[in-house]
Amino acid sequence: SGKNLDGRPDFKRMLDDIQAGKDNVAFVLVFKLSRFGRNAADVLSSLQFMQSYGVNLICVDDGIDSSKDSGKLMISVLSAVAEIERDNILVQTMEGRRQKAREGKWNGGQAPYGYKINKEEGILEIDEEEAKIVRLIFDQYVYHQAGIHGVAKWLDDNGYRKTTRGNGKYTLFSAHTVKTILDNPVYTGKIAYGRRRVERVPIDDETEITRRIKNDEYGLYDGKHEAIIEQSLWDDAHRKRVATGIGHEKTHSLDHEHILS
Repeated sequence: SGKNLDGRPDFKRMLDDIQAGKDNVAFVLVFKLSRFGRNAADVLSSLQFMQSYGVNLICVDDGIDSSKDSGKLMISVLSAVAEIERDNILVQTMEGRRQKAREGKWNGGQAPYGYKINKEEGILEIDEEEAKIVRLIFDQYVYHQAGIHGVAKWLDDNGYRKTTRGNGKYTLFSAHTVKTILDNPVYTGKIAYGRRRVERVPIDDETEITRRIKNDEYGLYDGKHEAIIEQSLWDDAHRKRVATGIGHEKTHSLDHEHILS
């Protein structure tokens, strides 16, 4: 996306090669300035870095040559425009997804276990074979005093196997799968928006990790799809999840690093 340099290892490698004088590079050539970067600060700092080693930037479609004074001015203006355009695209995309949720339609991605996607209408449809297991999970968890690990073990002991999807290969039910199903309001006929957000967390002065964390508050809309379980049953399951302790978010610690993972 060109948002920043952190997610562009090859771009960083190019700057390292320029600094090392590899191949005696004189120009960096791109079709448009937005391909060089969409963050104005990164564009200008990268260009300043390159020029300190005698390397200039040429943007073919924009007609820009940074070795000329007019080129430097155009780069300053267009890089700011590109950043604003990127931010606008992000806002419009997110608002489009929110509106789709308001309309009760599925927002893309893999369908939750128990459903399949009607691509023509953009809504979820019940997959009855999977839905039977979803009902069993709620029944075992709420009415048989089993925990999430107990439910997973009960399913496996009784010969129930998970349908594989995408790159998934494991057919045994895990506690994580059971937990994911129990916590998802989609099974009551709702569409949730904003249940998770992406957060960048610094580990040290040079390293950051990206993690998805749950939001306590999120949008919940009536879906166009049919519910698999009653709202009251989901509420009972949710109360039990809260009472038994919905897991804390994981934090990254170098003291608990699995170095071979």
